[in-house]
Amino acid sequence: MDPGGPALGGIPPSDAARGPDPIARLSYPELRVGSEVGRGGFSVVSLVERVDLGEAEAGSETEAEVLARHDLSNTVLTRTGMSRYVVKTLRNDLPETEYTKGIVDLAVEARFLSQLSHPNIISMRGMASSDPLEARFFVVLERLTVTLDYRLLEWRRECGAALGSLWLGPCLGHCLADRPALNRIWIDRLLTARDVAAAVGYLHRNSVLYRDLKPDNVGYDGRGRPKIFDFGLAKRLHPDDHVGGGLYSLTGNTGSLRYMAPEVALGLPYSHRADAYSFGIVLWQICALATPYAGYTPAMHSDLVIDRGLRPRPSDGWPVPWTDLMRRCWSARIGSRPEFDEVVATLDQEIDDLLLEGGGEEGRRRQLAAIEAARVGDGGDGGGLDLDLDLDLG
Repeated sequence: MDPGGPALGGIPPSDAARGPDPIARLSYPELRVGSEVGRGGFSVVSLVERVDLGEAEAGSETEAEVLARHDLSNTVLTRTGMSRYVVKTLRNDLPETEYTKGIVDLAVEARFLSQLSHPNIISMRGMASSDPLEARFFVVLERLTVTLDYRLLEWRRECGAALGSLWLGPCLGHCLADRPALNRIWIDRLLTARDVAAAVGYLHRNSVLYRDLKPDNVGYDGRGRPKIFDFGLAKRLHPDDHVGGGLYSLTGNTGSLRYMAPEVALGLPYSHRADAYSFGIVLWQICALATPYAGYTPAMHSDLVIDRGLRPRPSDGWPVPWTDLMRRCWSARIGSRPEFDEVVATLDQEIDDLLLEGGGEEGRRRQLAAIEAARVGDGGDGGGLDLDLDLDLG
């Protein structure tokens, strides 16, 4: 946390995850780079097939850095021969202005990941030994297999298969529905939401604002653990930017419009609670299995969402704690949005309730509500999307 900076959430950073491990410093020729697995606006991500360590300059490394280099080299492949790591470099087809932005973006990401360590944040295992602002700078990251976008499609297919084919109305539901399967899918979805919230809460305890929370930036490792990645827009809150009332003078219109807090879109001062707004929209998407504001143009979004306060409408079948949490997260009143320790506690309780269900009238009621909510959300891209008006524009 910045010296003198205000603590976020009232929880000191010392009680968060352990400190980061030493980062291996490498030259690009030491990497055997495999096939491309992803491409973004500024960067390209490729598999690391091997690390052939050369001779480091005498006295240039600490003992911990030497061990980090050897550990990385010895753990590149799994026992089945799969690459554990990827290398992220700048694209070579960017125009000059975009290239400069890309260099800064990658340098910012490396700086943050070298200081962070949390089970739900992607880990950086290595980086270029050169200056971060040089053209050949790169970072070596743990490999993630799929993104939350892909998992949302998977959950929709699984819900469709579990629902059965004969709908008998909201009282009886689908007569062939596989209720245990639907319950498991709900648990999987809420576990993802809970882990993402835990990661953002960790960032806030360390005075870091993420600013780009969306399904595209949540991935899963080989064990199925969700992790947020892409820290190019992250910002460490500093007392010099504080303008009072817990708000900071920061760059506006930063992030993805669909998930962007109104105050950010309008270029007004904002705080870490802008991430709570984004989380509320993502949580609705995880529950609805539909795209929020599907088909909206930027002008429509600006008019209806930013200026007039429209929000996605939660299903009537969802439990009240879920819908209350969403609405509080995306409230136009910045101070009404919850801290992420509260978000995690709420989701933990809801997951516990789902795990304990299976008998009695309450269990049957919640299972039927889950079936109805899954049915509403299984209507295609934007299916089940309705809008309600958040009039709290102050």
